[in-house]
Amino acid sequence: MLLVTDLDGTLLTSQKTISPPTRQALIAFRQRGGLLAACSARPVSSMTRLLQQQQVATLFGWCAGFNGGQIIAMSPQQVIHTAALSGMDLRDIDRHISLACYDHHFFSADAIYHRYDRPVAPWTRYEAQLFAVPLIAATPVEIVNRRDIYKITLVGAQENIDALCAEVTCKLPYGYTATITGGNYIDIQRSEINKGYAVTKLSQQLNIPCSQVVAIGDRQNDISMFAAAGTGIAMGNAPEVVKQQARFITTANDDEGIVHALEWLRCSAHPVTIRQSSTLAENNEPD
Repeated sequence: MLLVTDLDGTLLTSQKTISPPTRQALIAFRQRGGLLAACSARPVSSMTRLLQQQQVATLFGWCAGFNGGQIIAMSPQQVIHTAALSGMDLRDIDRHISLACYDHHFFSADAIYHRYDRPVAPWTRYEAQLFAVPLIAATPVEIVNRRDIYKITLVGAQENIDALCAEVTCKLPYGYTATITGGNYIDIQRSEINKGYAVTKLSQQLNIPCSQVVAIGDRQNDISMFAAAGTGIAMGNAPEVVKQQARFITTANDDEGIVHALEWLRCSAHPVTIRQSSTLAENNEPD
């Protein structure tokens, strides 16, 4: 079995740590022969650093960052897939939605870029600090001419983020998607690049049928993982729109949701800490 887990809001507590019970549950899962992969909107460099700091890096075989835009094997660290935005992609997106109208930044593999002629939003500074990557000012031409931009991130107040995503989605040209990845963040990438894409790539590479893949997450960008995996599990802290797309719902990230999910998988039973998504159960929809 392959377990693909999101990081923020899922594997991590609200304090951005992995709890001791969760760490022990991951160790036990690996000892039983399970395989682990992490899939996040974060840069891969931030993911690997975090897993090392939390003393679980050796348990994970793969990391998929930028919502599947870059995938690496952990031991030895080797890039096995990459899908950066081209200069044409960046120009096409800007031409349709006028990026200058929004607070935004650009992710390369190792840095966050922002336009030198615009103020830097606090949410941009927070991501640079959280991911421990440089925050670099550049001209629009310099950014467009780069060949290692994996995503554009729009930022805004949490109470406005749903409306902002809807507004941008209406303007985006065919072939690109805007997805909410956090309370203040919307990622823009090519439509085919998402976490479900990463799950499919890993499943093919490892020759594991999707029926043997479990995906667990808490945000809108995790919904594509649920669709690609045989079993999708939403965290108890996930928005209702995310829970409705998962087959099962575990407890919150601050209430050992991963531990309960892994125990349910081990027992092949339905303990009270895992409940079936009522929407999918009623509609009899596939995972």
